[in-house]
Amino acid sequence: MKSENHLHGLTSEITRRKYHSGEVIFNQGEPGDAVHVLRQGKVDIRFDGKAGESHQLALLQPGDIFGEMALFDERPRMASAIAQGECETIVVSKEEFQRRIGHTDPAIRHLIMLLIHRLREADMHLAGDQHLQRTHWSAGSDAGGQ
Repeated sequence: MKSENHLHGLTSEITRRKYHSGEVIFNQGEPGDAVHVLRQGKVDIRFDGKAGESHQLALLQPGDIFGEMALFDERPRMASAIAQGECETIVVSKEEFQRRIGHTDPAIRHLIMLLIHRLREADMHLAGDQHLQRTHWSAGSDAGGQ
């Protein structure tokens, strides 16, 4: 599997988890505690708007990675992940993820943070959620400013 090749050398901070159809993997608004690599099945990524409407942001396939954004920027999950049919994920803990990313060049980490920020804004725009506060990112910041 394409994403599993990158998992070599991980510690015991990874597990495999199976989910039943309709089971929630994580909910929008929860703190990020892990990143997932989808091994089997499909996962629906959904955003619930302020007015209660639900928007599909993605339908993930085996090999896709999800849940990583909250681990990078320490913000709550921006969407929910729901199993579509039986599925299995490889779960990498926040601690293991941060240990691995800690060895990355700081400039690369900043670029990743900037891209995540832009992706969050784009997803919110596409979902039509206008209540989210926009943040400004500059070359010297590690997190969004108010």
